[in-house]
Parts: sequence; C-alpha cells; structure tokens
Amino acid sequence: MPTDDCENPVTRRLALGGLAALAGSAVAALATGRAAAQTATTEEESASTEAESQTRTQGAETTTTEAAPSTTAPPKQPTEADIDLLGFAQSLEFAAAVLYGQAIPSLSEEMSLEATVFRRHHQAYGEQIGALLGRQAPGVPNRTLVDERTSAFSAGAEGAVIRAAYDLESSLAATNTVLLERLRGTDGLTLIASIQPIEARQSVVLGQAVGLSIEELLPVLEGEEPGAEVFTASQFPIA
Repeated sequence: MPTDDCENPVTRRLALGGLAALAGSAVAALATGRAAAQTATTEEESASTEAESQTRTQGAETTTTEAAPSTTAPPKQPTEADIDLLGFAQSLEFAAAVLYGQAIPSLSEEMSLEATVFRRHHQAYGEQIGALLGRQAPGVPNRTLVDERTSAFSAGAEGAVIRAAYDLESSLAATNTVLLERLRGTDGLTLIASIQPIEARQSVVLGQAVGLSIEELLPVLEGEEPGAEVFTASQFPIA
C-alpha cells in the first residue's frame, strides 16, 4: 500500500541555527558597520540555501522509497492448494447426495419432493466442481461423512431425518464460507460463491420445518448455528 506523500520541514535545530546566525549578524553590523552587515547577509542566504537543499533531498528520498501499488491479479485457474480444497468440497457434495437418497424413503410426499430437489442440487454441485478440476477431482463421496451421518438420515422418524438434513445443510454452508476465505483462483471462488447461498437457503427451509426460530436460523456463518459444523479434511478424510 503506497504511503502518503509528505514534505519534510526544516528541522528545529536548523531553524534555531538560522535565527542565531541572524542575531549574531545584527550585533556585528552595529559594531563594525556596513562590511559586517554584508557578511551577515551572506551567511543568512547561505543558511537559507542549505535548508532548501536539505528539504529537496529529503523529499526526493521520500519519493524514492514509496512503495508501488500492487498490480498482480489473482489467478483464474485453481492453485495447487485450491485443488485440494475443491476436491474436498466435491466429496462433501456427493456425500450429501448419498445421504438424501437414504432419507427419501422415510419422508412424507411433501418433504420427499423437497429432499429430492436438494439431492439433485448436491449431485450437480459435485459434478460442477468435477468439471472445473477435471482429472484432479476425486469424484467420490466423502466416505467418512456418509458413515457418520447414515444412521441419522435413516432414522425413520421424519422429524429426526429433517433435523439431520438441516444440520448437514448448515454445516455445508458454513464450510463453504470458510472455503471462500481460503481459495485463490477466481474460477473456484466463483463456483463456491454460487453454491454457498443455495445451501444456506436450504438449511433455512429445513430449519423452519422442524420449528427453529429465525434467531437460530440466521445468519449461516462459521458453525454458530444449532447443529452446524465446519467440515475439515483432517476430520473427514475422503476415503
């Protein structure tokens, strides 16, 4: 970030020195007449010239040391670190699709329709991430997440299943919020930024279905909502 331009004033020592020289010249002029006065004038001009020279030099040094603004644009394609983050995100989306598939038979017709739509969303998000990463995409559901949440999504009681789905959607939204802070490539950022708000809205729909208050539902941030968890690759390895 460039620093502000500033003028370096004559220092206090230099200013006091100039005043002392002027006073001494006046005393000399009274004692020795015109010749001493001429000498005083010459000394005053010399001090003034020296001060101006020092000011110009200091100003030049300030200009020279100013930092140039950065013109480096962020990369478009995913970086090496982005590839790992996006691959992990893809595994979560595919895992969510698997879990919704397990839940649908336990749901009423109305909730089954919603769960089917949400399942398709997650499947599509995983495929979109795969299209971005190509052969570098893992292309599989996150087995750790599936194993951990299968019992909740297969509970049988509709209220319990919906609550499990709410917890999942809230956690996915919170996880994607963190990913947005860590990704560098603009293609990956744009894709996750399009997914995160949809999953946040899905969590609100499910939260309302189980009677959560507005205060509990909003906002969907970094794991602060009931049941929300920020998934990490260390806690939820893909395989």
